[in-house]
Amino acid sequence: MRKSFCLFFPFFFFVLSGCSSAPPTIALLTDYGTQDHYAGELQGVILSVNPAARLTTISHEVPSYDIRDGSFILATAAGDFPPGTIFVAVVDPSVGSKRRAIIVETLDKKYFVGPDNGLFTDVIRTLGVKRAFEIKNLLWFRTSAISATFHGRDVFGPAAAHLSKGKSVEDAGPLISDLQQFQRAEAVLREGRITGEILHRDRYGNLITNVAAPMLAKAGWKAGMTFDCTARARTVRGKFADRYSAVPLGEYVILLNSHGLLEIARNLANAAAGFDNAAAGDTLQINTSGTASTN
Repeated sequence: MRKSFCLFFPFFFFVLSGCSSAPPTIALLTDYGTQDHYAGELQGVILSVNPAARLTTISHEVPSYDIRDGSFILATAAGDFPPGTIFVAVVDPSVGSKRRAIIVETLDKKYFVGPDNGLFTDVIRTLGVKRAFEIKNLLWFRTSAISATFHGRDVFGPAAAHLSKGKSVEDAGPLISDLQQFQRAEAVLREGRITGEILHRDRYGNLITNVAAPMLAKAGWKAGMTFDCTARARTVRGKFADRYSAVPLGEYVILLNSHGLLEIARNLANAAAGFDNAAAGDTLQINTSGTASTN
């Protein structure tokens, strides 16, 4: 009897262990870079509050102070994370001002912790908001003195860590509804020209826009056609294709990227450089008439 119990006990312990749920992932996005200590301190304070926290990084390389670019990167990556994920997003040029510290819960049960400065604009539009709270509970702040220059470490990181320990988001502070958002211009097709907005310049110099596949179909685009593209008063000609290598090295190519958005690129070269280093927020115009197929 004792022998059978001994055999059963490890199995019983294994089942109970397997039933305990792992803590949610905390995903980080900042403009801190990796050269300084800021990203490391953010991770450290989270682990100090919850040593069992599971940390992963979306990016610490958002262009400095660029809320629009950060918003696009955050929303684009967030869609592939599972429900329950907690995102700490810090692109915060007005840190220390009266802008609020908030937590946004989306309709797909994800949580976004950061400043109420428009950084969550694209998350709100793509994932929808279930509810949002201002972080006012001092017990959710860093236990040491709160700096006016480093709310990522002192407010957002600790709040996310408390949330990851199973604390109710309602404990963070009062319910709010007037979230800050910036305006994005809608892509327009008119009189043989598409006008859109550059959402992101990636590390390769590719320019990702808000022009989606249906607009290209409406404009009658076909593979092999060439189009003139203008941004920052610079114009280049690119070929519409399905991959970067469809054009010779260094030449421009226009394609639909992995998210179904129009992208301007160069084969193994920097496309943004040809547009005076165009970046997020710039307007892009593409002439869709008077071009011929090269096939």
